[in-house]
Amino acid sequence: MIRFPDMEGGKRRPRIILLFAAGIVLPSLLLGYLAFRGIRNDRALVEKERLEETRRGADKVFEKLEARIAEAEGALAKIVQGHPGPPDGATGSALEGLAAGFPLIERIFYLPDPGIARFPAAEGLFVPDGQRGPGPLHPEPAAAIAGLSDAERLEFRENNLTAARTAYAKALQRTDGGPLAGMILNAIARVQKKSGLLNEALATYEIIAREHGSVILPGSVALGPSASLEMCAVSRELKDIPGALQSALKLYRALLRPEWTLERSEFEFFVQRTRSLIEGLLACLPPGFDGALSRKAFEELGAEEGKRRNATERMIAFEEKAAPALGLKLNAARGQEARASGFVRMSLDLGNSLFLVSVKDPERRTGGGPGAAWGIIFDAERLLGAVLEPALRVHFPPGEMPWEVKGRDGIVLSAAPQTGSGPVILRLNPPANFPDWTLEFREPPARLIKSFLFSRRGLYSFIFLLIAGILVFGLILTVRSVSRELELARMKSDFVSTVSHEFKSPLTSIRQLAEMLQSGRVPSEERRRRYYDVLLEQSERLSHLTDNILNLAKIEEGRPGFTFVPTDVPSLLTGVVADIQDRVRHEGFEIGLDIQGPLPPVDADRTALSQAVANLIDNAIKYSGDSRIVSVRASIEGPFVVLAVEDRGIGIKKDDLGRIFERFFRGGDALTRTVKGSGLGLTLVKKIAEAHRGRVRVESEVGKGSVFSILIPFSSEKEGRR
Repeated sequence: MIRFPDMEGGKRRPRIILLFAAGIVLPSLLLGYLAFRGIRNDRALVEKERLEETRRGADKVFEKLEARIAEAEGALAKIVQGHPGPPDGATGSALEGLAAGFPLIERIFYLPDPGIARFPAAEGLFVPDGQRGPGPLHPEPAAAIAGLSDAERLEFRENNLTAARTAYAKALQRTDGGPLAGMILNAIARVQKKSGLLNEALATYEIIAREHGSVILPGSVALGPSASLEMCAVSRELKDIPGALQSALKLYRALLRPEWTLERSEFEFFVQRTRSLIEGLLACLPPGFDGALSRKAFEELGAEEGKRRNATERMIAFEEKAAPALGLKLNAARGQEARASGFVRMSLDLGNSLFLVSVKDPERRTGGGPGAAWGIIFDAERLLGAVLEPALRVHFPPGEMPWEVKGRDGIVLSAAPQTGSGPVILRLNPPANFPDWTLEFREPPARLIKSFLFSRRGLYSFIFLLIAGILVFGLILTVRSVSRELELARMKSDFVSTVSHEFKSPLTSIRQLAEMLQSGRVPSEERRRRYYDVLLEQSERLSHLTDNILNLAKIEEGRPGFTFVPTDVPSLLTGVVADIQDRVRHEGFEIGLDIQGPLPPVDADRTALSQAVANLIDNAIKYSGDSRIVSVRASIEGPFVVLAVEDRGIGIKKDDLGRIFERFFRGGDALTRTVKGSGLGLTLVKKIAEAHRGRVRVESEVGKGSVFSILIPFSSEKEGRR
């Protein structure tokens, strides 16, 4: 059976690929599977280690929180030891120092009785309405009281301001400096204001605010803030806007310290009046007066008011609502949750207010009998921002392990800078659930570079990818190599077949003509001469084919044997064109030669360059189709002498342009394959051009012909020659 090379190649390729798969791919896939299993096992181990490490880090964070809370509890225990009742002066000062030294402490309180709470080291902005009390009783002289009544009659009934002012002054002289003196001074200032004696009224109000500010007027109104407010109004009437503004800011500051014990309604009244007064004064400052500092001070006082108001409301809420609940929880927790230090911790949720409370259990006091229970309200925001968050940032740097702190209602109180959206992998609560928070850790974002570089999983993954890459690369390389070798074998087979045919045809012609001439069967001299021409043409054809094969073999073996000498291009082209023209004239071909301008000589091997041009002309003749015109041109293009051969034949497809200079390659067109040739002519042209430090260029369009150009530098430099 005859086996054709292309059929053998088609069967051999799948067989080689199958052997490659059986010998390399399958074992490699098995290794890859084992590597994948190793990756999964390693990942599970890494996850477990990371979870344990996270748990240990969280425990250290909670230990830091526990230590800070226990430190404050221990300090309070030392101060109140042996003081079951209300604090005395020394204890009160110590409690104030404790609150100042521990920013985590919001308030210190004691429970004198179940359901009652007191704050010895803190003072709010106000007290609930009705809880201020009348103050200490002070007996007033009867003569002063009578004089006050007479003065009020003169002021309000008779409207005799001068007499009233005198009567008030006499009544003031009859007092002993008690609360009644403050009330009388307030009446004197009022009458002075009515009488238009504004400077005197201002001075009187200053005395009242300085010496009698704690006096409570009838109707439960504190005299101090009332007098200070009147001072602002009087200064405004005197057109002293800057002075009135400073007095109003001073009053606002005094209300926030506070200097007087005010009920809630009183405080709201004076604060609203003071704020309105300040806003009005800022709006009407005289030209040239810079009110920026005053405006800034007003804004700062407003912010301080908000904070202190909130703290006061929490104190009142604790006294009114938390204390009863605290007593019940203490009874329930006693003996169960009490710590070694004797403190019981609990969270009290009063709706809008949450209190973190630690109470010194009175059952553990040193003395006998009933006594007060001391306790601490911890500032949740400071515990979170000053203790928990810094500890979390130390043990869990940003980007390493995302975390969130949530309250009992699930609201996020704090979170890492890059929380991420991964699933929760761990939830923990502080010891004894104090504070009542939940610390959640989420799956950290994947970091491929770190995972690959610094973990066993990365090593396994890299090995797995490396194996897969080697397999894919090996498969591609094998397929390409096999395909190329099979294609080369096919082209070599075609070459042998074509060359055999190329040799056989002229040899057959030569033999037949030689036999006819030898036998004397050629009757005329003209026919004998024609036969001699054919014999010469076929001999040259054999010689040209043999030269192509031998020269290409020498070039590829690295021994071309070129001799470069200055060569005149026009004479070289004239000789080549003349030889080929004589050979193909009987076929009707016309080979034109166009020398464009004077051309400099080039360093070339005359024989090799002539063969290259001859190959191009021969190629043009073969593929001219019905056209019988071939043009040869020579010109200068930059540093090159360009030798171009143009035909008007069948042209070359774009897909074949990149391969026409390969060995044995011939275009796939059926018309092209009918043309005789070895597939070595253009390859030899390219090799010769490159040996001359030049290159080959081709321009072609199907159906319109082709132009092949050899570009040879005409520089006299000879570097690079071999």
